[in-house]
Amino acid sequence: MRLTIAVALLTVTFTSTSAIADDTSASFLTLLYSKVCVPNVGQDEKIRGWAREKKLAEVTAPAARDIFVGAGDGGVAWAVPMSFGSFALSIRGDTHACATFARAVDPAMVESYFRKILEGVSRPGLVVKVVKDSSETGPNGTIRALIYSVSTEKNVKRGNLYTMVTNERTGGPFQATLQAAKFVESP
Repeated sequence: MRLTIAVALLTVTFTSTSAIADDTSASFLTLLYSKVCVPNVGQDEKIRGWAREKKLAEVTAPAARDIFVGAGDGGVAWAVPMSFGSFALSIRGDTHACATFARAVDPAMVESYFRKILEGVSRPGLVVKVVKDSSETGPNGTIRALIYSVSTEKNVKRGNLYTMVTNERTGGPFQATLQAAKFVESP
């Protein structure tokens, strides 16, 4: 199942991101997510290996680590420096989700790219569902949350969750995050 979902998502991602040129930061965030998180959902060591291979510096400042990793053990975060923006990659502590973060990015473009990837993955045998689609008011404007589950028709109680959270305006520690994690529904 992992291979089916990953191949479908990567096919859509690589055909989608090749046409992305509107917002370099949104494009990079989506590309980082698709190259690191999507193919390595639930495979922490592969994510760690990618970060080592790229020689990324680990985030050690407690406040920043708390934002990127959150509660729980086993999480880690890395700075992903680019000339056009500030980004981070992490393995979340509690969920072990792979997450990418951008400090400043066009939230509408991030949502457009994220939707394109997830809505384009639909294939016979795969179940793609919107789990959450919400907008709330926060200190930096509207907070958009969009969560999709992707599973096989044979096992809809187990699969992957793909999450996007954006803030309307900059001013917080990040303006957008894309996350990918495993899920298993309780019986």
